[in-house]
Amino acid sequence: MLFTKKTRIGVGLYSIADAARILNAPSTSVHRWVSADESLFPRYFDPSENVLTFAELMELHFIKMFRDEGVSLQTIHKASSAAAQRFETDYPFSAQRFDTDGKTIFATLIDEQHDREVVEDLQRGQYVFGAVMRPFFRKLQYDAPNSAVSQFWPRGKRGQVVLDPLRKFGKPIDAQSGIPTQAILDAVNAGRGQKPAVVARWLGISVAAVQATVAFERSLAA
Repeated sequence: MLFTKKTRIGVGLYSIADAARILNAPSTSVHRWVSADESLFPRYFDPSENVLTFAELMELHFIKMFRDEGVSLQTIHKASSAAAQRFETDYPFSAQRFDTDGKTIFATLIDEQHDREVVEDLQRGQYVFGAVMRPFFRKLQYDAPNSAVSQFWPRGKRGQVVLDPLRKFGKPIDAQSGIPTQAILDAVNAGRGQKPAVVARWLGISVAAVQATVAFERSLAA
């Protein structure tokens, strides 16, 4: 594939280490999922740059959840290919239509397979879609029907933390102020530690925002 210079504005920018931290996944796994030999989606930037976009991060989030539930990469590849063709997108898992059609895609794959192990994997995929994936869609925001994800709210809309490729290059931020969550945590950890109320005054944000963003960052560390 021939890569040309592409805009870095409004697409989100994440290193492999960034993605691994946000996904709470080993860097080696993220590297493998986006490698030229195994990648489930085309890369926006030249792979040698090791830079991922917001759309790619969202696809990886789905892949990671599938893998956590024991779905094989072979099964994920098959589901991704089927969904990409049906929805006409390079990023099918985070397309809004996958929310309603994902289970059908798994069922269709089961009908086409004869190998017992693969069939069992696909059945597991159906279970994961209903039990794990469907609630996850509530954390995603779309700008229009049948569009791609525009924002990701990792702790839900009430959690005050958002990843938006149009803000701060897609890094996790306090939704209202736009301050990166890592910067707020650093302020709380400054010196021997600061109370949320003190940090809130420093940064001109609410105590609730400090508490929410710190809880998010510490959940990643945990």
